[in-house]
Amino acid sequence: MRSIIPRSSGRAVAALLAGVALTACDDALGVNGGGVVALTFRVATTSAAQLAAVSGADDGPAAVVGPPMLIAGSNGTLTISEIRLIVAEVELEGEDDDFCDDDGSDGDDSSGSGGSSGDDCADFEAPPRFLDLPLDGQPIEAFVGLIPPGVYDEIEFEIEDLEDDEDDTEFAAEIAALHASILDEFPDWPRKATALVVGTFESEADGVIDFRVYVEAEIEVERDLVPPLVVGDGDVAAELTVDIRPDIWFKRSDGSVLPLHVYDYDLTGSLLELEVEIEDGFTEIEIDD
Repeated sequence: MRSIIPRSSGRAVAALLAGVALTACDDALGVNGGGVVALTFRVATTSAAQLAAVSGADDGPAAVVGPPMLIAGSNGTLTISEIRLIVAEVELEGEDDDFCDDDGSDGDDSSGSGGSSGDDCADFEAPPRFLDLPLDGQPIEAFVGLIPPGVYDEIEFEIEDLEDDEDDTEFAAEIAALHASILDEFPDWPRKATALVVGTFESEADGVIDFRVYVEAEIEVERDLVPPLVVGDGDVAAELTVDIRPDIWFKRSDGSVLPLHVYDYDLTGSLLELEVEIEDGFTEIEIDD
């Protein structure tokens, strides 16, 4: 398993993938060309000993996976029982991106082969997915698909909301379908929400207080793959696993945690904006091939 160094910069996004259909830069590949790649997400773990050591310390809170997940800070402890996310578009970009336009299509190729020498871009096109993150550190698959052979050095994905403001009519229809499905389970889900966090906040002053918090964080996450992902023709499979750090989402620089009960949707009717925090919480990437 190879470790991937995350890139610190990136734009905010929200959305997750459900079914999987893949389009690559070279339509001539068919089902036999390229290799199979899967993207999974995993809540990063911290040991109970580490949590006890830093609880209340100046270097900030730590998290222990459960379920439930515990995030301890100097002002109290968040116990998180549920995290839901919406993820949408995923793209792998190659070292030679001269052949790949902004829309993911082929660029010109002087060889006349339709861009086969520069097919280092691939869009994983799938309906946006509503993801229930496992809080026990187990990975959950977001998509799997066939991509063309190439050397890929960057991955991008989006965290999406449910607003009906999409220019792409097909994607707009998929967002509408996902919205209807989510409302069956969460009738009060706001269109601008990209995530839901459920749990309790406990402190000596306030005791234990329940919360249901909707998060607004429509972002695009970009991360470098170091070393790059090399996909050969006919490769069986490669898996990219993105670690998620909820303690980064909900920590403060002074070592305290966000008192999420203050943002309880049932009480406030408001969303918690955490674009930068959510983006920074997608950390290490591993490639297993």
